[in-house]
Amino acid sequence: MTEPIPSQSLEFRRLIEDALNDPYDLEFESPVDGKISIAFLTSFANKKDIQANFLAPLGRLLAEKRNYTWKDILPVISEQGRKIRESLDEAVNDLLEGYTLVHLAGSDFIYTFDTHERVKREPTAPLIERTIHGPKLSLLEDIKQNILLIRERIKNRQLKIEGIKIGARSRTKVAAIYLQDVASPLVVQKVHERLGKISIDGIVDSGYIEQYISDNPLSLFPLTQSTERPDKLIAAVLEGRIVILVDGSSNGIIVPVTVNELYQSSEDYYFPFWFGVFLRAFRIIGNVIAVLLPSVYVALFAVNASLLPIRMALTVSGGRIGVAFPLVVELLFMEFVVELFREGSLRLPTTVSQTLGVASGVILGLAAVNAGMVSNATLVVTIITAIASYSGPNYEIGLSWRILRFSLILIAAAFGLYGLTIGGLVILGHAAIQDSFGISFLSPWAPILPKELIDTIFRRPLWMRRRLQIYQPVDEYRAAKKGGKKDE
Repeated sequence: MTEPIPSQSLEFRRLIEDALNDPYDLEFESPVDGKISIAFLTSFANKKDIQANFLAPLGRLLAEKRNYTWKDILPVISEQGRKIRESLDEAVNDLLEGYTLVHLAGSDFIYTFDTHERVKREPTAPLIERTIHGPKLSLLEDIKQNILLIRERIKNRQLKIEGIKIGARSRTKVAAIYLQDVASPLVVQKVHERLGKISIDGIVDSGYIEQYISDNPLSLFPLTQSTERPDKLIAAVLEGRIVILVDGSSNGIIVPVTVNELYQSSEDYYFPFWFGVFLRAFRIIGNVIAVLLPSVYVALFAVNASLLPIRMALTVSGGRIGVAFPLVVELLFMEFVVELFREGSLRLPTTVSQTLGVASGVILGLAAVNAGMVSNATLVVTIITAIASYSGPNYEIGLSWRILRFSLILIAAAFGLYGLTIGGLVILGHAAIQDSFGISFLSPWAPILPKELIDTIFRRPLWMRRRLQIYQPVDEYRAAKKGGKKDE
C-alpha cells in the first residue's frame, strides 16, 4: 500500500477505514469546520488526552483564525513522538502502533503523534527466580520499561540497543542489547542474522524467539537462557553477552549460554565469597541427587543388589514385603504422582496450593504405603528427589533433567549400573556437541579452559578483573587500574 495521502478529508477517512476493515475501535474527530481530521484507535489512545492535547487547542485556534496552515496548528497541539508521513501505508502502520493521525484538508501529507496508552502493572518481586539477597524486582511486559531498567544500571555510551519488528501480522518489537566495546562481534552478527530470518505471523512471548534462534531446537538442553530478573540481564551484558527483550513478555533472553550459567543464581555474587561458594556447591549436589538418585536406587536394588552391603540389601528388601509391584514400577508410579502434584500446584490459587500440596502428599504417601503399593524406601527416595529438584535456579534445565530422569530409570531397570553408565555417557556426548551461538554448551569443561574453571562449581571472586573468556569478549578486562594499566 504505497498510496499517497489524499488531500480531501472524506477520502482520507474512507481510505483509513478500508485499510483497517472499518474496525470497532477506530474513531475520527474533527473541530467545527471539518478541515482537520484526527484519527485514532480507542484501544490505544485515551479520548480525554485527545480532547486535551488536540481538540481543545485546535478549537481555540479556530475561534481566532479562519485561515490557518500547519505552521499555526503544530505549535498548539502535542509534540510527543511527532512524525511526518507522506504515504497511506506509513500512516496505517503508525495508527496500529498507537499513534494519532492529524490530517489537514488540501495537504498531501499528515503528522502522526504518539498517544499510545499502555496497560501497565506495578513491578513485583520475581515469582520463579526468588532470592534472599538482592533486588526484589522482575521484568514487566512493556519493552520500554524493561529497557529503562537496564539503562538505569548501565549508564554507558557503549550500551547498544538495536530494535527490530518481528511477525508479519503482530509486528512485535524486539530489542537486542549489548556493550558494543565488549560483546563478541561474531556473536552479535549471529544474533542479527537469526532474528532477521524469523518468519512467523506473530510473536506472543519470548519463548517463540528462543525456539527460532536456538542452535538446536530439538535438543533437550536449553541453548538460550531465559530470566525474569533485570539484575541477571545487567550482569550478562557486563560480561559481554547479549540480551534480547520482547515486547509483551516478562522474560528476557540471554545468549550465548553454557551449562554453568544455568546453575548460577544472582545471589551467589551478592553474598560474601565463601557463602556464595557454599550455596553454589550445594545447589549442584542437589541437582546430581535429583537426576541420579532414583536410577541408582533402581540399579542397585533391582539389578545389581550383589554390590550392596548385606544388611542394607536385607533391610530394604524386607521393607518391600507385601508390595504388589516391582521396584521400577512403584518408583515410576511415585515419580509420575510427584509430577502431577508439581504441575497441579502451578495452576492452583497461591493461597491454597502450598497447604493442599503438603496435605495431599502426606496423606497419599501414607495411604500408598499402607495399601502395599509402594515401600517406605521408595517413598523416601521420591521425596528426597522431589526436594532436591527444586534446588536449581533455572526452570528450563530442571525440566530437561525431569524428562531425562525417567529415561535413566528405565535404562537402570533394564541394564543396571552398566546401562546407567552408558546412558550417562550418551547424555554427556549429546551435551558436548551442542553449541550456543558458536560457544560450546559444556565450556569451559569441553573444550577445557583451565583459567575459567574457577567460576564453575565454585564462585569466582568479584575482585578478579578479567572477564570470562568463554564468551570471547573484545575487552578482556572489567576495569582498569589507576594509571590506565589493567590486571587480573
